Amino acid sequence: MAEFDPSQSETEILTEICRTLDNLDALNAAIAANGAMVDGSKGQRVVNPCLTEVRGQRLALHRLIAALGIPDDEGDSVPSVTKLRASKAASARWSGHRREVARRVVNGVE
Repeated sequence: MAEFDPSQSETEILTEICRTLDNLDALNAAIAANGAMVDGSKGQRVVNPCLTEVRGQRLALHRLIAALGIPDDEGDSVPSVTKLRASKAASARWSGHRREVARRVVNGVE
């Protein structure tokens, strides 16, 4: 594995990653203690707000890790959320095209 000597800005990102991981640990502990459903302001059962916050913290964590741009063992860095969405959209567009081509081939239409 290559050596990683972080710059000042990368050190700040690493610090934020650690804080985010601490936040996730605390949120997961709260979910474990209180469950997925909690009492709302009027006594009704509602989804534990920690679940929503966990989702946001995970997204923030992914963005922070992607911002570092550290390559993995294969030399690829973690893709950004935008890149992942674009890749998924492109795959969806091309899968429709491939199905249409396959349908035409099966039906003998060119």
